[in-house]
Amino acid sequence: MDIKETLFALSRASGPAGYESGAAALAAELLTPLCDEVKTDRLGSVTGTVRPRAQKADKRVLLDAHLDEIGIMVTGEKDGFYTFRTIGGIDPRILPALEFDLLTEPVTRAVVACLPPHLIQKEDSDKAKKTEDLYLDTGGVPVPPGTVGVFAGNPKTAGSLLCGKSFDDRACFVTLLRALEHIDRDKLRAEVVVCGSVQEEVGGRGALTAGYGIHPDYVIAVDVTHAATPDAPSVGAYKLGGGVCINLGPDCNRPLTRRLIELAKAKDIPHQLEVTSGMSGTNATEYQTTRDGAATAVLSVPLRYMHTPSEALNTGDIESCAKLIGTWVNEL
Repeated sequence: MDIKETLFALSRASGPAGYESGAAALAAELLTPLCDEVKTDRLGSVTGTVRPRAQKADKRVLLDAHLDEIGIMVTGEKDGFYTFRTIGGIDPRILPALEFDLLTEPVTRAVVACLPPHLIQKEDSDKAKKTEDLYLDTGGVPVPPGTVGVFAGNPKTAGSLLCGKSFDDRACFVTLLRALEHIDRDKLRAEVVVCGSVQEEVGGRGALTAGYGIHPDYVIAVDVTHAATPDAPSVGAYKLGGGVCINLGPDCNRPLTRRLIELAKAKDIPHQLEVTSGMSGTNATEYQTTRDGAATAVLSVPLRYMHTPSEALNTGDIESCAKLIGTWVNEL
């Protein structure tokens, strides 16, 4: 699998939380040649199942990455411009002059209106506007209330990095596809289910329903984490290119996490330890508490500029995460 091309294809797909059908359709297409069965549940999460060839499965493993992305929804109209609200967490400081693709037929390009610096009052020059005070300019194209949109723009290469929208969490879905390529089907003893879950950005709803239906013994939730930059806190941001981050915290089953660390060391897989003293902010919270619970671990891929149209990552971190997952499944 070509990690870059697969990630770029998924990045171009539109799928804000609650409206993931475009991204989900592509995810199902990518899973089909790697799995024995692919299906979509009632909420919209996509699952692909891999079964052992040589023996009956005695455990069920769930590997999760969410497919939804942050976005916006049109709420009203004023003088030919449109008010909107965010779907998921978008910092209002980055919004002025950003472009969005509104998911009409055909797609409508919109820009967030902003005053040029010449017209801004001096006392307002350092103040960020609230989302409810901003407007979309569609160039006169009418759009109805309830129309959703996503960041506009195509993914690109930036030096040694890949850069684009919705890498949170499509990069981790690519990681799971790559992990399937590391699995030895002839030695496999567990049934492996890959889940591209929906609505993570608005509360982990896809994980809650998928976990209940699949009822796994083990779960590895794969999501992005914050990569270090000069202005980032010294704690809680991790080296881009430093390898997969293995989470330590209440969301993580201790024996499972310990085993992942042991394997990473034994197989010389680049890795970092990520400490989270509370909830991890991932689907692990839902998976470890659905039904009678599942032994759950969190693996993360470092990402710069999270929840912007310019998320950036190193593909080596995807590869190290995929290799660790594949190694663990093979030795389960």
